Amino acid sequence: MPIKSGSEWGESYRDGCPVNVASTDSEIGRIVEESWDNAMEVPVIGVIGGDIWRAAGSPIGGEARLDSSSARAASIDVAEVLIEDRRYAAVAHVFFLRNWWRGAITAIMNSEWRGSWRVAPRAHPNDGWLDLLAGDLSLHQRWLARQRIKSGEHLPNSNLDSRRIKEFSHSFPRRTRAIIDGVSVGDCQTVAVRVIPDAISIVY
Repeated sequence: MPIKSGSEWGESYRDGCPVNVASTDSEIGRIVEESWDNAMEVPVIGVIGGDIWRAAGSPIGGEARLDSSSARAASIDVAEVLIEDRRYAAVAHVFFLRNWWRGAITAIMNSEWRGSWRVAPRAHPNDGWLDLLAGDLSLHQRWLARQRIKSGEHLPNSNLDSRRIKEFSHSFPRRTRAIIDGVSVGDCQTVAVRVIPDAISIVY
């Protein structure tokens, strides 16, 4: 079940290194999508890199850790992303934009992190929510936000729509690039996103 505020995340794991191990968020997403496409249960996934791994505390040790007494297991939520006729699994984040330096940007976060950027400080991968940030900042405002985003101090910002959501539907006025877990999946115009709580189990 989704984590409650202030609770410790995960529990000890003693079943050995999972068969499926991912070093990026997009690798986790591909495993989830393959399971969905084949109407199969998503397997337990070992995580040794990416923004979900960072949200879990960036534990060092790689696959050896997953096979040790230090390993922990947790459930995480997944964002189901419908882009026109395709279904995607986003485990860490989704961005919709035409250009990083001009035009509107919409970010939907399941992890607080995108690389070294702490985009959504309140986001947690197992709280049953997604965090939305959207806006069209001026070039100067973007520069200031870029300086502050590593610490999460870019929020609050009156120029950004920042809120917690369960689902999101939108039609962009022009075709807009979609980036799911760091991978561009092409341009889109109509999108729908919803959170699936406790969608998968990871070991870290």
